[in-house]
Amino acid sequence: MDKHRLIVDSVVVRFGQKTVLSGGYITSETGMVTGLLGRNGAGKSGMFRALMGGLKVENVMVSIDGKPVDRRKIGYSIKYLPQGRLIPEGMKLHRAFDLYGVNYWTFVNRAPQFSRHYDSPIHELSGGEVRLAELYLVLLSDAPFYILDEPFTQVDPVNIDEVKALIRERSADHGIIVTDHNYDALSSVADNLFVIADGYTSPVHCREDLVRHGYLRAEE
Repeated sequence: MDKHRLIVDSVVVRFGQKTVLSGGYITSETGMVTGLLGRNGAGKSGMFRALMGGLKVENVMVSIDGKPVDRRKIGYSIKYLPQGRLIPEGMKLHRAFDLYGVNYWTFVNRAPQFSRHYDSPIHELSGGEVRLAELYLVLLSDAPFYILDEPFTQVDPVNIDEVKALIRERSADHGIIVTDHNYDALSSVADNLFVIADGYTSPVHCREDLVRHGYLRAEE
């Protein structure tokens, strides 16, 4: 297995006069799940969108294995599950899998309940079904790195363990970055943690770090 390392550094995100990120940073490597924590509005999604080219920002530096990434081709190196909808409403589910190069029936072998949705347009599925399908779509696609923004949102609680198991399985040969408000689910699947607060990213070594950065209260 080839090991790879992704570094995202010096991310500056401003909206008008408001500075959201002054020094966004995160790293990922093959064989690990990296968790990113932060309060609402801290800049987690902004950093991911900047990285993927969906948000024009003042600065962002991206390298893989020490070499700068051609931002025009970043989709070959990183597959991204955004916080919002990934698959267009009118697209048939199997078509989305075709576009990502993922065999639909490989997906069905893992999630048999989707066997009846091969020809279903996305708007006919529930929000939870769409989110689960999008998760599989990203995590089964071919790329050395995956970024998952709120992967547990809308997923039925009975499927949370299934999603965590899939993340852990895929992390064996990939680097995965996950952010989610479900702290328990995220912390149980992550090998290491970062937190965004006051415009900067900091590593988390213990619970006290999360208290110090305002993510948790001392009494929690």
